[in-house]
Amino acid sequence: MRISALGRRVLLLGHTGKMGTALAEAFADDHEVVGVGSRDVDAADFPAVAALVERTEPDLVVNTVARLGIDACEREPSLAMKINAMLPRLLGRLASERGFTLVHFSTECVFSGRKREPLAEGDEPDPVNIYGYSKFAGDLAVRDATERHYIFRLPVLFGEGPKRGQLVERMIDRAEAGEAELRIADDIVTSPTYALDAAHTVRSVVEGDSRPGLYHLANHGQASLHELMREMMANLGLRTRVHRASYRDFPSLAEKNSFTPLRSGKLAPLRSWRDATAAYCARRVGAPPPVAESHPAL
Repeated sequence: MRISALGRRVLLLGHTGKMGTALAEAFADDHEVVGVGSRDVDAADFPAVAALVERTEPDLVVNTVARLGIDACEREPSLAMKINAMLPRLLGRLASERGFTLVHFSTECVFSGRKREPLAEGDEPDPVNIYGYSKFAGDLAVRDATERHYIFRLPVLFGEGPKRGQLVERMIDRAEAGEAELRIADDIVTSPTYALDAAHTVRSVVEGDSRPGLYHLANHGQASLHELMREMMANLGLRTRVHRASYRDFPSLAEKNSFTPLRSGKLAPLRSWRDATAAYCARRVGAPPPVAESHPAL
């Protein structure tokens, strides 16, 4: 299936988040992007969401909305299931009924990490917390509701955006505010990924000859959160000392996913996470990128 880049209308749900911000930029040049955030519609109000889709008449619906946070989902499991599983099911049903294509985002947290190897699309999910269970339920709901779908599983993201509550940006803000020391877990390993790289690849997949289905999407390589934040500090020229810690030092209501780097058996590798980190940091401070500003096309 091929989607023309000429004049197509994209309904982007969650456009003020990190991934939403990157997708808005990636699709902006020759698409009509209708960005919708929580101030515009309550994602838990399914009649309102359905009315929005009917009113917008999109060719492509991109859903970046999620109930995030392991502890938040443990505290409110019903809301986690509603946003992370039932909303995608509704969008999948609407895609089937109205003929648009649905792009949905999932997470590395559908895996426990016990395999201790990078995880590909064919690996069997085994979530260990409500967040992971609810996101995996969303994957299945989309898959079963419509053939017109692309599901992209993502690891820990960094990138631009007005919302700054997630780990990487929150730690950078603390360092830029003058905090002298940070303690970051070195026993949580992921594939750190630049949201803008991911967004450009999403566009390439959806507009190219790639078949609908499930894709893992990540910058190449793996790193602990500690290693990632040290790299960020170095690239930004910040003197904040980043100390090793264990995720067990930060109490949680549920088990955490400790080793979940992603790889893809379907997509060409994106640039390395180190190169992506350098490009993000250069853009953050308004400097020319130290490496070619390339977003791999398929």
